[in-house]
Amino acid sequence: MSKYTKLARGICDLLIWAALSVASLLLHKYVRPFKRGFFCGDESLAYPLKEGTIGITMLIGITLGVPTIVIIVVELFKQLPGSGGRDAKSRDLTGGAGGGNGKGGCRLVYRLGQLYKQAGCYLFGLAMLTFTTILSKLCIGRLRPHFFEVCQPMMPDGSNCHDPQNHGRYIDSYSCSNANVTDFQYQQLNQSFPSGHASMIMYAMLYLAIYLQAALSTRVSKLLKHLLQFLFVMFGWYVALSRITDYWHHWSDVLAGVVLGVLFAWLTSVYVADLFAFKRWSRGGYNNNNGNTLKKPQVSPKNSTKSNGATSSTSAAAAAAAAGAPTLPAYTFGTLPYLTAHPHAAQAQYAQTYHNYGYVP
Repeated sequence: MSKYTKLARGICDLLIWAALSVASLLLHKYVRPFKRGFFCGDESLAYPLKEGTIGITMLIGITLGVPTIVIIVVELFKQLPGSGGRDAKSRDLTGGAGGGNGKGGCRLVYRLGQLYKQAGCYLFGLAMLTFTTILSKLCIGRLRPHFFEVCQPMMPDGSNCHDPQNHGRYIDSYSCSNANVTDFQYQQLNQSFPSGHASMIMYAMLYLAIYLQAALSTRVSKLLKHLLQFLFVMFGWYVALSRITDYWHHWSDVLAGVVLGVLFAWLTSVYVADLFAFKRWSRGGYNNNNGNTLKKPQVSPKNSTKSNGATSSTSAAAAAAAAGAPTLPAYTFGTLPYLTAHPHAAQAQYAQTYHNYGYVP
């Protein structure tokens, strides 16, 4: 693939990500959520309003910043196949002793390409998850646990939930009478399901854990990588649970958000970023630059003696063939009583036990 083709593909991928992100923003800004009704005696909507432990600004900063920084560090400093340790890494980043036109410069370009690929795949998955979460919120329109305190609903006849005629009646026509409510709080009143915090933070932290499993190799301790993965996932789990204790979401909202985050993290890491392509390569194939895997050619029984010429059994068979003995198939085991006696040698020469483990059918 030429460099111009790669550049065109990169620009196309960038435009797709930008279009999906803009679609999410337009959906959030211009589409009004479904207006769901309520029962005045619903205790699940009577919780107090609390300040969120993790605000929306901090959430966006974490989901965009932390995985991107980790991906940059890993992709720029991880050891590439064929590199020779710390000196090779320094040559990769500096372009080698002879400048950027040498092997080091090629490795630096490769690292930057991998960085663009991994960061782009992560951001594309995040954009898909954001669009799915916003669309679900707008379609469901579930009320938040602090709905009564923030809205203080008033019916068209001027009554409220304290009046006895409204008890046990489903109310879908109302207006909020609380003058202290902000525009943001009013817009968020009926966007409880699913939890956007839970879906985004679980996607970011779980994808980061999967990425570390595929890309990071720790020589100091085998458990160091798994400790980092555990800490990332536990931080995401803490943020998700805080949405319940802050009374911004019902437990089922958080559960649905966690499921969405886990699902998109798995789909993106396996099918979009293809993080575990090296597993297929190591099992018996060659992974070229396009991500296509070519399997090893299968060895047939007739050709197994040729492909296993380094084994002692095959060497013995070749020596026997050179001496004029009949060639034995590679999948033959045990004694060979059916061989006839050679006119110039003893029959025991051909009735010997024959083992060839080069091919097992």
